[in-house]
Amino acid sequence: MSNLHPQILELLASLSTNPPVQPWDVSIAAYRAGGEKLIGLAGDRNPHCDVRDLEIPLRGRVVKARSYSPKGATAAVPGVVYFHGGGFVRGGLESHDRLCRELSIQGALRVISVAYRLAPENTYPSAHVDAIESFCWVADRSDELRIDGEALAVAGDSSGGMLAAATAATLSARTDGASVKAQGLLCPVLDLTLRSDSVNRYGSAPLLSRAALEWCIDQYVPDVWLRESSELSPLFSMNLTSAPPAFIVNAEIDPVSDDAGRYASKLHASGVAVVHHQYAGMPHSFFLLAGVVDEGERAITGFAEGLSRLLR
Repeated sequence: MSNLHPQILELLASLSTNPPVQPWDVSIAAYRAGGEKLIGLAGDRNPHCDVRDLEIPLRGRVVKARSYSPKGATAAVPGVVYFHGGGFVRGGLESHDRLCRELSIQGALRVISVAYRLAPENTYPSAHVDAIESFCWVADRSDELRIDGEALAVAGDSSGGMLAAATAATLSARTDGASVKAQGLLCPVLDLTLRSDSVNRYGSAPLLSRAALEWCIDQYVPDVWLRESSELSPLFSMNLTSAPPAFIVNAEIDPVSDDAGRYASKLHASGVAVVHHQYAGMPHSFFLLAGVVDEGERAITGFAEGLSRLLR
């Protein structure tokens, strides 16, 4: 991986004495705990943010969520419903707390982070249903949440990026109900059949390898025949002309690197406004390393400002 950024190489060296666990070598609980140990790499949590935990009552269940607002903001502002990454298996409100704070503050946005159900306890379509229904719940209560109901985006990273794209596509195809004004995707996984060339080109990349990606997909979608559906692989969507404008970020040294570029090209060809940035030398989910990687902080700032522009 000679093309990795020097700060990434330095980080990997520091982790080499206690490398991240492989998911197939440990229990699900241990794998999740291993992810929590990396939270500190995201950087200090910005105190200039009002944070409030929520419970979203859905059909037959309650989903935990967290609301973020710029400190002292009282008027209705554009909003973002955010779905965390973690391969559908791990991640949650804590793993993405610092990121959501920065999106709120730097973008002057109200962010609602959703802790959807995780696999393997909950397989497809659990996370997808949680994502769509949670977005609709927020949209229906925009006044109560002090969100501009005409300026509500969906966003997410990695597996959460796929949930965001699927939610945007599903709701944009409807003629009534909640409306998605924009979509923001960070290192999204958009083809569960793993046909992007980057899957092989960067199959042994750090932080996310092809083997780890395949394992995660197996946990959420054990039925391989389902993976070609447009809901699970938004790149296979036949018609994106009604999709909302998009701001897309991807890392270069990442098995799913090409997913972002392919999706951006397909949106553009469908007449949808799209801004796409690739960060050279970066691995998957590098923005969660913003405490030690400068490009991670720059990516968060650009993402927050880009989403804000789409919503305003």
